[in-house]
Amino acid sequence: GAGIPVEKIKAKAQRLGLLSEQATEDEVFNVLFHPGFSSREVSEVDDLAGRGVGLDVVRRNITDLRGSIQVDSVRGKGTTFTIRLPLTLSISKAMVCVSDKALIAFPLDGVEEMLDVPVDEVRPDEQGRPSILWRDQRLPFQPLSNLLSYSRSHSRSRSEVYSVAQDEGIIPIVVLQSAGQYLALQVDSFVEEQEIVIKQLRGPVPKPPGISGATVLGNGRVLPIADVLELVDMAQGRRRDLSRLWAERRAAEPRVEETHQTTVLIVDDSIAVRELLSMSFQKVGYRVEQARDGQDAWEKLRGGLRCDLIFCDIEMPRMDGLELLSRIRADSNLKHIPVAMLTSRGAERHRQTARELGATAYFTKPYLEEELFSAAARMLQGEQLLTPSPAP
Repeated sequence: GAGIPVEKIKAKAQRLGLLSEQATEDEVFNVLFHPGFSSREVSEVDDLAGRGVGLDVVRRNITDLRGSIQVDSVRGKGTTFTIRLPLTLSISKAMVCVSDKALIAFPLDGVEEMLDVPVDEVRPDEQGRPSILWRDQRLPFQPLSNLLSYSRSHSRSRSEVYSVAQDEGIIPIVVLQSAGQYLALQVDSFVEEQEIVIKQLRGPVPKPPGISGATVLGNGRVLPIADVLELVDMAQGRRRDLSRLWAERRAAEPRVEETHQTTVLIVDDSIAVRELLSMSFQKVGYRVEQARDGQDAWEKLRGGLRCDLIFCDIEMPRMDGLELLSRIRADSNLKHIPVAMLTSRGAERHRQTARELGATAYFTKPYLEEELFSAAARMLQGEQLLTPSPAP
């Protein structure tokens, strides 16, 4: 192609308040991925130009795949978009470090250098931000723990994990590089270089910002692997939404009042489903109990298990969900408990049977977390979500 018209893009971005006059070429290229941004003016839009899918959609899909996209352009010669997508499983060399008294690994292809720097060499740059002098240039500097600011379990003392004896006045620093950008990160100490098997993070838990995957050490410990590209972007503010997303997502999750009194019983013969539902309800404040089938649930309820809400599968060994539902509704001590059926059976006859037996709600798999949370709150308030059959 003809290359990206840097000055034209920069001028329009400045008018929109997206860039400052001192913006670099890389920052101009990054604006192309801003939602709704187009290099075309309204007057230039025709049947084809200016009507395509924005590059923000491209980057969002690549990010969802734990990948990255880089732009290189020379005016009059063309533009290159380099897309990197991770392998499902890969082997890499990494430098293992201690940060915030926990281990973390940095892939060596993103590590430029490791060095110890005297504390008095950390000085403010022209913008007043902490920096260090490295190879005749000043690098932005900050502790890694400032970027990885999500919560950690306090079930054990951090001194029991990895205590570090550190020389006073000396800061261990890892210099990272991504697409020509450099960042100096402070860690507690360097441990060793080793070969690791990288496994991507999948499942219901969202990927923590700044972490690309994990590996399992020989002693069974799970070791997080830093996402160098993402850390550099986060440190320079180009993807500040990532560091905020984790906290915002947790803050936006619905909370249950009087969580210490609210217990939900999950009844399913699939341990994967039980664990998934348990994690979902626990993270919004519920106390969770599990039963592996209807018989197990019935024995626990008759044995004195107190619960406020039940989510139950239908097809299970020994006792299915419909039989458990009928027994609960026939028991004077249990009949008041809301029971929601959660099953892969979506046929109307199954729904009708559950309705006749007194189910409070009926959901089919796969489900949406938000839908279950909303339904749980409504059922706890006494709302009947599965409407009775109309009279004949």
